[in-house]
Amino acid sequence: MATRQNSLERAWFIAVVGWSIIRIIFADVFFAKYGINIWIFAGVEVVSSPVFARSTAKMVLSLSRHQIRDSVIWGFVTLISFAAPDVYLLTTGKHLPWLAYLVVIGIMVIAGTISIIRMRSKAEELAHASR
Repeated sequence: MATRQNSLERAWFIAVVGWSIIRIIFADVFFAKYGINIWIFAGVEVVSSPVFARSTAKMVLSLSRHQIRDSVIWGFVTLISFAAPDVYLLTTGKHLPWLAYLVVIGIMVIAGTISIIRMRSKAEELAHASR
């Protein structure tokens, strides 16, 4: 069980870091012209992504064990680390077109929804496996 869990955490970490690289490239191509410092954005992304990956794994584990207090704490860390790069992007950009806000917020909503669904199903799977 622990080995499988470690493998899943590692795979999730790799997926999150891969997604971060795509986001940095996307931000450089589409947002640098609006005053976004791509190096600061990349720094926020690189720092928050491992935190996001780890906190989601911890939250799933806490949910599967019905540890509500820990789930809430890890959920808060997950939320902050998930939103930090996008908050930087949207608050630092100068004269962003409304479409930029729509795209970034849309991606946040879609990615957040997918993450919540995956975390919930993984927590249920772990809870059933531990019985």
